Amino acid sequence: MRQYAHTQTHAMHVDRPLPQNTYQESVIDPESFFGKLRAIYSNKVIKTQLEQLRKSGALRAFDLKWQPVYEVRRLHGAMASMDGLPPTFAWDSDIGKWIESTCYFLNSPDGAKSVHARELRSEMDKVIGLIEKAQQPDGYLNIYFTVVDPAGKFKNLRDLHELYNCGHLLEGAIAHYEYTGSRQFLDVMIRYIALLIKTFGPHPGQLHGYPGHPELEFAVLRLYAITHDHRHLAFAQYLLSERGVKRADQGDESYFVWEAKERRHDPIYPGHSNDLDDLDYYSAHLPLHAQNDILGHSVRTFYLLAAAADLGGAFKDDARRLWDDCVDYKMYVTGGVGTEPSIEGFSKIKHWLPQSTAEGGCYAETCAAIACMMTSERLLSHRLDGKVRGVLERCLYNAVLGGGSLNGQQFSYANKHATSGDQTAFRSDWFQTCCCPPNLSRTLGLLGGYTWTAKIDALDRTIDLAIHLFVSAKRTIKLPDGGYATIRMQSGMPWVGSTDIQIQAPEGWSWNLRVPKPEYAAKYKVSSSTSPAESGYVSVDVSHVSAFTINFDLPVRLLASHPASGQDTLTVSRGPIIYTAESVDNEAIDKAHKHFEGVGIKSSTEFAESKLDVEGIHVISLSTNSSSVYTLDEMTNALAYRVVDGKSPTRHWTRLDQKLVFVPWFARANRGGSGHLRTSFLRADEAK
Repeated sequence: MRQYAHTQTHAMHVDRPLPQNTYQESVIDPESFFGKLRAIYSNKVIKTQLEQLRKSGALRAFDLKWQPVYEVRRLHGAMASMDGLPPTFAWDSDIGKWIESTCYFLNSPDGAKSVHARELRSEMDKVIGLIEKAQQPDGYLNIYFTVVDPAGKFKNLRDLHELYNCGHLLEGAIAHYEYTGSRQFLDVMIRYIALLIKTFGPHPGQLHGYPGHPELEFAVLRLYAITHDHRHLAFAQYLLSERGVKRADQGDESYFVWEAKERRHDPIYPGHSNDLDDLDYYSAHLPLHAQNDILGHSVRTFYLLAAAADLGGAFKDDARRLWDDCVDYKMYVTGGVGTEPSIEGFSKIKHWLPQSTAEGGCYAETCAAIACMMTSERLLSHRLDGKVRGVLERCLYNAVLGGGSLNGQQFSYANKHATSGDQTAFRSDWFQTCCCPPNLSRTLGLLGGYTWTAKIDALDRTIDLAIHLFVSAKRTIKLPDGGYATIRMQSGMPWVGSTDIQIQAPEGWSWNLRVPKPEYAAKYKVSSSTSPAESGYVSVDVSHVSAFTINFDLPVRLLASHPASGQDTLTVSRGPIIYTAESVDNEAIDKAHKHFEGVGIKSSTEFAESKLDVEGIHVISLSTNSSSVYTLDEMTNALAYRVVDGKSPTRHWTRLDQKLVFVPWFARANRGGSGHLRTSFLRADEAK
């Protein structure tokens, strides 16, 4: 029987600058690419989300008054229902993430200038006041199980998100504390965590449970970084260690099986599992140390891995092993993850990455790409690795940014790489389960933290700075002797591979500075002397006050699918940006070949670049010439099989004599049209 004390690790570097902490030190240039994106979020998106939370009833739900919507799929004793979960059971998490993202923006110079700043602060204060009053005498805090189903409290951790909700409220409380300095919300959540520590654990008299949807794990680690209370660290270690363990005092069952039997075998929520013991969906089929294949719900799994990577030691190795399995075998070209719509998660088949429903799936939830980004950052905090950095960058520029429209009003949950049937790529105003929109906001709010990491060696008076993203920004680093160091970046990314960097530290201090060497750059030059690239990073020789420039190209490249995928396709990329073709630019082709089905391009295709304005964001579009686009004749043949004899090509192509225009994946579905798109196109190399 595994006790969490047996797997304690001292690798957790408590004082390391988590993204949630270092974003405060960074100021994003408001005129830059990311500066303009952040302006959309601070001036439009967060206000849009506030209005949607009002409309749904979630914003005031902590007043604990009854709402008619609570009757929808109402639970009794936490018994799951075959017709789905209540639309209100995760309201706590939506509010927690909205508070969190609001604090990040209000706590930054550009976000503080939001036209809605006063209203956002006022609404946040009101909600936090309601949360404080809603807390029960024992510390318990949850809307649904306080108002609707008190008998169900802590009886279904598997499905009903109680601990997940707590995690997001805790992260909101930490962000509020960092922004205001007030402990009002933080102390509320510390009291709730104290109740959880008392209730859940490895000892007799405790429930041996853990979250069905991980999130609380890394929220508690963030709390530990503030409190340095080892009870918080021990609780996080317990939650990670206990998952998937079978205990004698639970009938030699894992916790989710035991608690389901205690509920007298209520139905498995449809699509999640084949039977009670099938716990792949929850990443609880085995202890984390024994898992070798990344499985289950993609957001849950990557939130779990983010915490494991943060904790360090053997858990960090677990996170890297499963991260590699995803990146090498189960990640879309955009950085999206999650093939199977029925479980919003991973296929068990390696390289099974269909583009659309017609091809067998594709989900690629926005939150999953964000969770992968989070895990990547935490892995980089332990050891610099160009592969990990490249995934973080690819996720951000494509699968993550693509989750929101550029008018600040619509969002996508799933992100199919091609449309089919009557589907379109248009985003929605809101969702019944609206985890993705506020997750996008908090990610853009934390951008400064993802950009770089710094470690200070006070004894050697050295600043160890690693840049992960080329972002136009300034960072101010407080030194232990009371002085300050600064670094400024002015970058043309993601459209121009040129970045000017200026660094300044007090005399007597030195820099250990490392910058990325992107794998997509064929030409790369730093104006200062450097050491040979190691693990995707270049060490730059600088004095305490220095300036230098990094220049690299952003070639247009065609990316071929892996043969084991069963696809023979090409995807257009330029630097870190993945491109897609949509009907608004290619109306005639889409009309003749709906959803661009059967359309192909050659590996030798060349592209022309054009500037395009999408809702005030300047991007680069790409277009082929009119002789490079083909359609596969066999697509019109209804026969399942054809006889071939080797005397002529197996596939026959007809040239369309039309240009094919591509736009960045993140900028899709912003300009109207029929809403059809395709990201990877058939390889037409044998076409004449």
